[in-house]
Amino acid sequence: MFMYYHGMVAPLESLWDELTPKLFGYLVNVLHDKTLAEDILQNTWTKALQALPRYHDRGKPFQAWLFAIARNECNQHWRKGSREVPLDPGTHDIPDVPSAGHTDSIYIDQIMAKLSEDDRELLRLRYIADLPMNDIAKILNINIIAVRVRVHRALKRARSNNHA
Repeated sequence: MFMYYHGMVAPLESLWDELTPKLFGYLVNVLHDKTLAEDILQNTWTKALQALPRYHDRGKPFQAWLFAIARNECNQHWRKGSREVPLDPGTHDIPDVPSAGHTDSIYIDQIMAKLSEDDRELLRLRYIADLPMNDIAKILNINIIAVRVRVHRALKRARSNNHA
């Protein structure tokens, strides 16, 4: 199966390979549960594939469309149950011996926890999912200028919370 993506025809497999790591990283950061993130990732791709025949790039690139589906899947999960996910070291793949990367991850989680959900969402989409500002604007249904301003302000708040 082929589809139009970023101005070129790309096989679905290439899209999967390109977008799945970004989407999974985003979901793990949002959900703080690797197993749940895997389930939501699978649901996201399933819904995207089911809706693919109806997908048309109407100013919302495939990547933005896919992340919007993932956000909706997370919201649906939270509506069904609790937002709180108990920490289970086995589920969360936390190593017994902290590595430098693990320590950085804890530090980032502590900074992110001090931010509002809106700020966290912007930073996840921009830096964890590595999405361009245009795609973030389309996912959040706001203009690109607002995205730039909000990301800048979120980073400023993160820096100031870091020094507090």
